[in-house]
Amino acid sequence: MLDKARMESFFATLKKEKLYKINTERYPMAYIKSIIFRYIMVYYNRQRIYTSNPGAGPQLFIAKECCHRQLSNGFSV
Repeated sequence: MLDKARMESFFATLKKEKLYKINTERYPMAYIKSIIFRYIMVYYNRQRIYTSNPGAGPQLFIAKECCHRQLSNGFSV
């Protein structure tokens, strides 16, 4: 059995933070799709602070992990 909790959580967040705040019946489908795409690619993947990261957005968390791995492997930054 597959666990769908992460996707259900993602879609709940998308609806709560974006879709419920705009009148989707007023706009064409292509515009709504572009709003969803921008939300995912710009905000959700880059800026949103996740509880699994200690108060950091994904970009900052990835940069810290990269630097940490380089230092632990003996590379200087």
